[in-house]
Amino acid sequence: MTAVFSILPVIALVALGHILRRTRIIAPQSWPGIEQLGFRVMFPAILLTSIYRSELTPGRLAPYLGAMAAAFAMVGLLALALRRPLRLNNPRTSSLFQGALRFNSLLILAVAAQGLGPVALSDLAVAMAFLIPAFNISAIIALTLLPPEDPSRPATTRRQATRRIATEILRNPLVLGCVAGLVLNMTGIRLPAWLLTPLDWLGQGALAVGLLTVGAGIELRRLWQSDLAMWTGVGLRLLLCPAIFLLIALLIALPQNQIASGLLATAAPGASVGYILARQMGGDADFFADIFTWQTVLSAMTLSIWLLVGGAIAG
Repeated sequence: MTAVFSILPVIALVALGHILRRTRIIAPQSWPGIEQLGFRVMFPAILLTSIYRSELTPGRLAPYLGAMAAAFAMVGLLALALRRPLRLNNPRTSSLFQGALRFNSLLILAVAAQGLGPVALSDLAVAMAFLIPAFNISAIIALTLLPPEDPSRPATTRRQATRRIATEILRNPLVLGCVAGLVLNMTGIRLPAWLLTPLDWLGQGALAVGLLTVGAGIELRRLWQSDLAMWTGVGLRLLLCPAIFLLIALLIALPQNQIASGLLATAAPGASVGYILARQMGGDADFFADIFTWQTVLSAMTLSIWLLVGGAIAG
């Protein structure tokens, strides 16, 4: 129940971000810079420090990570398999894939820190250390292999595609933050206080800045955009993915705290970074924005329900 109520301040910050942009208290042209600050500096900092401090215990976390990875893999593959039934072109297919797979890491960390406690936050940070690079690599591959159907556009060779995938992965700040945290953790290198303290400050600010930018990115006009493919993306993320995780978690008897944090991750709405990546790499950014907006709005209800269901079953 604590975790459910912890969603309320998250919703309040998202709503504040939307109000700040719509009332122009912060000019609309300023938000891309704020978003980039969070994406390239603040969010990598919180991932690095959380993973750096985490207890990487394979025996305790392997079933937890396996259940989450299986749930995400199933919905991702299903999104790709629905291309023909839904009659999607390449850009819409890659955006549906991103909409089904991605989660809003900042929202997850904010709710976990507020309502689930430090152990859950540590477990989620470790999970993100593996999932975020996997998601970003998968999205980059999908966008590269599913380019816009433009006859005038020269075909991409396998070598060019491989090079582009490698380049995008190596310069992705989320991937780099996770890798840096893992390297520091596994090698036992200790960061000095003069370096760790500013990283912590950046991480603390990332939660608020990230949620504000989520709210600023919500376009209410998108709520009037509706088709079967869009609702499929919403359902895969908010309903099917947590249902698959919960089923697996109960079958392998995960601890209650891992069920709660796993449901938080698998039932969370998508991340706005998917829109940026789609826009940069030829996906259908507007279609992703439609999916993302509805996921964000409806998650206030569905996420609370999943946390209540998980607590009731596990309890």
